[in-house]
Amino acid sequence: MKTALSPVEHLGKFERLQLVEDLWDEFAAESSYESRSEVLDELERRAAWRDLHPGQEKSLSAIASALGVHL
Repeated sequence: MKTALSPVEHLGKFERLQLVEDLWDEFAAESSYESRSEVLDELERRAAWRDLHPGQEKSLSAIASALGVHL
């Protein structure tokens, strides 16, 4: 993941925040739902796993912690 962020490492804190805000606005402006079959298949696979493994889900904070991200 560090490699993917290399092109923006030179940006300052506020410039990176602006980039995130701009990306978020772009995502929010898209009014269509995801319709690619591979994405829908993956969502169905994950929903089936969830249904077969009740109580084994992870909270957002647990996932963030495992990734080394501070919320």
